[in-house]
Amino acid sequence: MKATGIVAEFNPLHNGHAYIIDEARKRTNAEAVVVAMSGNFVQRGEPALTNKWSRTKTALLSGADLVLEIPTYFCLSDAGKYASAGVSILESLGCVSEICCGCAPGDSSVIKETAELISRNKEEIAELISEQTKEGLSYPAAREKAVLSLVKDDDCKEAIGKALNDPNNVLAIEYMLSSEKSEINCITRLGAAYNDPFSSDVEYQSASGIRSLFLKLGAEAASDKVSSYVPEYCLNELKASRLMFKDDVSNYLKLAVLNADASSIDECPSGGEGLGNLIKDAAVFNGGIDDIITYAKSKRYTYTRLSRLCMQILLGIDRRKHVFEKPEYLRVLGFTEKGRERLSEVKRNELHTLPVITNINKETAEEGTVLKNMLKLDIKASDIYNLMCGNDIYENSDYKTIPVMI
Repeated sequence: MKATGIVAEFNPLHNGHAYIIDEARKRTNAEAVVVAMSGNFVQRGEPALTNKWSRTKTALLSGADLVLEIPTYFCLSDAGKYASAGVSILESLGCVSEICCGCAPGDSSVIKETAELISRNKEEIAELISEQTKEGLSYPAAREKAVLSLVKDDDCKEAIGKALNDPNNVLAIEYMLSSEKSEINCITRLGAAYNDPFSSDVEYQSASGIRSLFLKLGAEAASDKVSSYVPEYCLNELKASRLMFKDDVSNYLKLAVLNADASSIDECPSGGEGLGNLIKDAAVFNGGIDDIITYAKSKRYTYTRLSRLCMQILLGIDRRKHVFEKPEYLRVLGFTEKGRERLSEVKRNELHTLPVITNINKETAEEGTVLKNMLKLDIKASDIYNLMCGNDIYENSDYKTIPVMI
């Protein structure tokens, strides 16, 4: 069996995502498309617009055959850890030979060159990053400066600098750096760029533009505007779901911050460096989560890092008890009939190198193991997401919800 993998959030899934899935299958001549997808919290540091089960359904209806969950800890980590976790999940399935991802127009060769440059100069780049962060630069800015310092040609420097400033390209680079068994295949994104606002002048919209439109106009009016840019079944899911926006977290975050001391906030994976006191002050003197992040933002602390820190505080992610290097399981969120057959084949032939979990009630790892702790965090993340949505926590919990079958 030949399968192609995709690491995604589908937050929400739109025509551009459906194009990537279709193109991935065509380019690689794959028998199955497997998606490693973020759960109820996403890498930019916020709750997903709709829950993981709804987004799994849209992925399967858009051509995916099997959807696996990226554990929450890695979804709220930096791009390197997130990408590495997604690649690890896909490669651990034992049948994925290629991984496809989106990139900016004309950047695929630059992405490969940048990944090779970073791979060849890991130690030197790490030293340069350490020097730059000590001078007050954020990690992304320090990394860009370190990488560009190794490039002599001005044209190459400009192209690599551009690649390092595009979120999709950064992830593509990280996929290449993380891959041990799979070829990374870049597919040029069509239409809007990653953070572009909604515009009817382009054929394909960005997910962030669609989210912003739903926040601004409300579900009914926004649905009419995006109907040409989102598959009908995805639009139906958006209309039927309780949509979650970043500001819906604000009061829950404030409660978590008020109940925590500064030192415990500093123990979050994105904490430290005195951020505990800064976040506590920010929560007292500001209103919503955006205000809190903006208050704390500086040259050293990026908006995205602070967003992830806020979600880590909300979920109680603490580096003293959550010490995770890589995913410990393959958690199945959903499959088509073809996906179910392929998964059965993987298990029958023992191709997978991580345990496959389709029902957490049957999961047997001992209490206190890394696997159990990682899974408990996923379950808690779903419970907190449901609480903020106003859903019945038990009826909508991971213990009660079964994988989506299409």
